[in-house]
Amino acid sequence: MMETAQVDIRQCDAILVPVDFTDVSDYAIDHAVALAKIFEYRLYLLHVISKRQKGTVKEKAAEERLIKISSELIKERKVRVTHMVRDGNVFNTINAMAERIRAAFIVMGVHGRKGIQHLTRTYPYKVACRASVPVLVVKDKHDHVGFQNIVVPVDFSKRSIQKITQAIRFSKVFGAKVRVFGFLSSENKAKIINKEALLKSVTDIFQEQNVPVTTDLVVDPGSAWPEALLSFSGSVNADLIMIVAERGGRIQDIFSSNYTERILDNSDIPILTIMPVAEDLESEAKASKRLLVTPFIDPFGLIVKPGNV
Repeated sequence: MMETAQVDIRQCDAILVPVDFTDVSDYAIDHAVALAKIFEYRLYLLHVISKRQKGTVKEKAAEERLIKISSELIKERKVRVTHMVRDGNVFNTINAMAERIRAAFIVMGVHGRKGIQHLTRTYPYKVACRASVPVLVVKDKHDHVGFQNIVVPVDFSKRSIQKITQAIRFSKVFGAKVRVFGFLSSENKAKIINKEALLKSVTDIFQEQNVPVTTDLVVDPGSAWPEALLSFSGSVNADLIMIVAERGGRIQDIFSSNYTERILDNSDIPILTIMPVAEDLESEAKASKRLLVTPFIDPFGLIVKPGNV
């Protein structure tokens, strides 16, 4: 019998998957299923329609398709599934639902440059930068269990390094090797020596936590961050690129917004964006609300609490 449980706002073992019934949407479901099995989480399949489609045959058709998909996943993949059709703005609806079900993270598929479907191009960027939970962006079918080879790009500000080092505990979830990546567009020897020393300080922190780690500094005046990062990640067969995101519609300390869009648009490697807790907490009540996080994030130290930056 198919599981059609109503959304429980107390749920905290959830993975939200926006579904638009395209191939990349299927890929996102595939990744989400694999992760759901690892963490024993429930999948929430969400299809967003416009307000004009509410109560129409399109809403009914979407509901029927979600029922079919859910039934197959429950029967064949042995995972718990809840499906939902909601009307409204795509970005707001996805993020509002993620907060409502206290999702561990959002897994969404994105089309490549030729994509013209519903979730395409700037959609993942806007979702990732507005979300209060990590967002995993994928383009291809899942072909491995978990993640074993994670690229962590860092710049060299104190703020960025302190946040990036929280990735140590995330890597332990999967027993993954971490590849710390730095980039310079200058061949100035003094700058290179300085950056290498700073990268080593990051590497030392990983090693102290017994996390397998390598460090690479790419110096290429002819490249920009996105191209250098994606080229490096491909050369080492990375299966995940992890970025620490910041509220306000940009990736703080690492990439400008246009860089982020280029990375999400051009990367065939899954990208995980992690959103730190806002730092302007003014009261215990506000802190309690903002620090209401899921077991996927907090036990593994992915969030930097105010005062630790």
